[in-house]
Amino acid sequence: MSDMNASVTENANGFQVCGYEKIEYDFEFLDGVFDTANGNLANCYRVWNRCLAVMDHNIYTLYGERIERYFAHHGLELRIHKTMIGEKAKNMETLLAIVDTMTDFGIYRKEPVLVVGGGLVTDVAGFACAAYRRNTNYIRIPTTVIGLIDASVSIKVAVNYGQYKNRLGAYHAPMHTFLDFTFLRTLPISQIRNGFAELIKISSCAHKDTYDLLEKHCEDLINTGFGRADGASIELIATADKICRAGIFEMLKLESPNLHEIMLDRVIAYGHTSAKLLMSLVRRST
Repeated sequence: MSDMNASVTENANGFQVCGYEKIEYDFEFLDGVFDTANGNLANCYRVWNRCLAVMDHNIYTLYGERIERYFAHHGLELRIHKTMIGEKAKNMETLLAIVDTMTDFGIYRKEPVLVVGGGLVTDVAGFACAAYRRNTNYIRIPTTVIGLIDASVSIKVAVNYGQYKNRLGAYHAPMHTFLDFTFLRTLPISQIRNGFAELIKISSCAHKDTYDLLEKHCEDLINTGFGRADGASIELIATADKICRAGIFEMLKLESPNLHEIMLDRVIAYGHTSAKLLMSLVRRST
C-alpha cells in the first residue's frame, strides 16, 4: 500500500513538482489462515462486510469449502473468481477476465481484493489491481514455496506479452500478506523442489547459515512440505520455520532498498541473465 505526498513550486521557466511515495506493507506468519478460530483475515474485511477473492482453481478444489465456511462463519459475503494460470495463460486475456469480475462486483478503490494462489496468480491479479481504477488495494495469501518466499516478497506484478516474460507490469504493493505454510501439505513435491531451489539461490547469495541448514535437512524438508506434513518432528518444524523466516527476511533486505529496480545490479537476480539466454535457445531449438 502506498501514499504519495507532493508539492509544487514556481520557477522562472514554469513549475516543478516534487513528491515522495511512502510504501508500507506487512507480512504476517499465520498457519491456518482459513481456520474459523483465526479472525485476522476476516478483520481486514469487516469494514466492507464482503470480500472478492481471486484464486487458483486448484486451490479452490482443495480448500474451497473451508474458505467459504470461513467467511460464512464471520458473516462476510464472499465472491470467488477462479482462474487457472500457467505460464502461457499469464497474459492480458486472463487479467481482463479478473477485471470483468471486479467490475461486476463493484469493487471500490480502497476495498482490498483477496488474492490466493502461487506466484503466477499473485502476479496477474496484482497487476489487475494496479491497473483497475489506477490503484486498487489487495491482500495476498501465497500457497506455494516460491509464492511464499519469493513472489510474495516483491511488489512487482506483471503479465507476459508475446514471447516476452513480464513485459507489461507495475510496482504495486499489497496492503498485507498472510504467510500460511500449511498450504504446503497439499503442494506436489515437484513444486516444493522448485521452491527449494529458490531458497538455495537466496541463501547462497546472502545467508550461509540458512544454506547450511538447507544442505543438512534437504530431503526431510522436501518430503514433509517444510515440516507441515503429518508426522514431521518438532525439531524439523522449527528448522523449517527458521529457514523460511530467514529466507524471506534476506529477500526483503535485498529488495527493500531498490523496490522500483532503479539499480539494475541486483543480487536477487542471480542466474536470471544466463537463464533467459538458455530459455531462448531452448525455444528456438524446439
